[in-house]
Amino acid sequence: MKNHRYTHPMNLFLDTANTECWTALAKTGLFTGITTNPLLLERSGLNTSIETYQVLYTKALDLGYPSIQFQVFGSDWLQCAQAIQAIGPEVVIKIPANETGFSVATQLDLPQRITLTAVYSEGQVMAAEALEVAYTAPYYARLKDAVDNADELFDRMQDIAVETELLVASLRSVDQLFDLAARGFATFALPQPIATEFFKSSLADEAISAFEEAAQREPNKVATSSRVGG
Repeated sequence: MKNHRYTHPMNLFLDTANTECWTALAKTGLFTGITTNPLLLERSGLNTSIETYQVLYTKALDLGYPSIQFQVFGSDWLQCAQAIQAIGPEVVIKIPANETGFSVATQLDLPQRITLTAVYSEGQVMAAEALEVAYTAPYYARLKDAVDNADELFDRMQDIAVETELLVASLRSVDQLFDLAARGFATFALPQPIATEFFKSSLADEAISAFEEAAQREPNKVATSSRVGG
């Protein structure tokens, strides 16, 4: 597997429709954007509709997120994709990676604003590469549940992906995230439990507390004088 670390910068997406989480993490500047899907909307008590997407789009941009991804739904994916596109220029359209989805992506003719999602195979990545879409979202943990060679398949997907960027989704632990990042994967959709914890370190917290305690202590005047005066 070739390592993409030096050709693709680290891109982290916040994978939740929970706007309280968006607000809490917005000022960190860590996230390239937000990813959503109908299941995530449902978990946040939201219905899947263009109207909901419009409200979430405004909220995301107001908080300073550069982009947000919404998934097509309903019986006419092309019409839905066009409605999502019309919401605004910072929207990326998520389309399932099957034959219908490939047709919709082709007709939409906006490869730079498309993520092909629900990806489990090298063939789906090949199709995404042929269509030159911006992102391809393989599901890591779900694939590990289904097959014994998920890591091998992911490495092969990474080798196939050249123009399209693998947006790794379905992560269940910080350890999974770190392992994939160390192997050269650089673009991730982070669910809320991982997004709020991956950058934390108890050892760093202890060091920071020690610095602050030292800053508040009254220094030894004799020692300070001798050091300052030379």
